[in-house]
Amino acid sequence: MQRTFTLHEDAWLRDGPVFVGGPTIAYRVGGLPSGKTARIANFGAPNRDDWRIMWVNADNTQTDWSGHYSSVEEALAALQIE
Repeated sequence: MQRTFTLHEDAWLRDGPVFVGGPTIAYRVGGLPSGKTARIANFGAPNRDDWRIMWVNADNTQTDWSGHYSSVEEALAALQIE
């Protein structure tokens, strides 16, 4: 069964005192199997795209950041394959 994952912005680049003013650089992924969470973040921002994935397990342990994707959509597609 193909799950529908959703992206929830949770980190932004900013210029000055405005908190949510710049481009989104990290997302929390919703719709994962029970007890799992994932984050997708751009490690190349703001000059290049280097999106990576981190899994967070139900016991709050985390994997290392993995992958090198050219867009958040590409990283999300890789999650759907896993």
